[in-house]
Amino acid sequence: MFRDTLQPMAMGPLRIEWPVFLAPMAGYTDGSFRSLCLEQGCGAVVTEMTSSQGLIRSRRRTMRVLERWGGEHPIGAQLYGSDPGAMAEAADLVAGLGAFDFLDVNAGCPMPKIRNRGDGAGLMRNPARMAEIVRAVVAAADGRLPVTVKTRIGWCPDTVNVMETTAGVEEAGAAAIFLHGRVARLRHSGEVDWALIAAVKAARRVPVIGNGGFKSAEDMFRVVRETGIDGVMVGRGALGNPWLFRDARDLAAGRQPSQPTVDEVRTAIHEQLRRGIELMKRREPKELKLGAELTACLVMRPHLVRYLRGFRRFGELARTLEERVDATSLLERVEGVLASGRKSEAPRIA
Repeated sequence: MFRDTLQPMAMGPLRIEWPVFLAPMAGYTDGSFRSLCLEQGCGAVVTEMTSSQGLIRSRRRTMRVLERWGGEHPIGAQLYGSDPGAMAEAADLVAGLGAFDFLDVNAGCPMPKIRNRGDGAGLMRNPARMAEIVRAVVAAADGRLPVTVKTRIGWCPDTVNVMETTAGVEEAGAAAIFLHGRVARLRHSGEVDWALIAAVKAARRVPVIGNGGFKSAEDMFRVVRETGIDGVMVGRGALGNPWLFRDARDLAAGRQPSQPTVDEVRTAIHEQLRRGIELMKRREPKELKLGAELTACLVMRPHLVRYLRGFRRFGELARTLEERVDATSLLERVEGVLASGRKSEAPRIA
């Protein structure tokens, strides 16, 4: 039923063998988490969004957002901005690193501080500018990397212009389109418009990868069958659950997905925090007011909410997450939550 649903796809010269992507999410998808997802079967990942202006003006500091853990591949570097010249300059810089497999243009971030200055989802209000930026980035990449675009179906319910914007970026040279099925103003609320994404897929020549609302591997395969899209991009559904990618591989192979064991959850938390600390240690001391370990623990907090909210004593941990603690103390608290068992399990009898 699932085996032939997802097939390899091409983004220009780049072949993606398993088109199940991890979405870029600011504050969540650094190398420590992306690498775990790849190890669990994710087909490709994308960095957190990176400011084109930041790369030009303070290159060393902004480059931290593009840091990878080990040999992350396939991996795209996502850039945002509304100035074609700055986007082109940043694209040239990133393509020259030789560290990435594709470049992605952010034309869909709905955060007010991004969209209100015309970046991210703000580009949907100016389809000509969006296409101009893609054309500039493609030219700057100069065949070294394929260029993709991540966008949404429109700005607001009254401005659903995805047919226009996707036609523009395709003509400008985009090799694939990652499409979130909600308008920017709704951010992550409301239903995903899969019927409209299916219509976009039917109208475009380049691959269209659907994004929005995936909570299970079954969701992914159902949507691919119903819409004909070329792949899926999973965002919030993967937070605290990198095993979602394993589930998709299992379904495709005819195996029944299984819930991660408590030991697997423990190992993932320990390993993600360890990798996060190591990534922080690469930075200059002056960049981290609290030091590498404490900073990594702070970055880990929202992930812990996702990993542990299904456990009985999670509330106790949640009430203390604002405290600044080192890795040993944090993991001791995590252990107490894991030992309490999942809420769906029978209570332990002392």
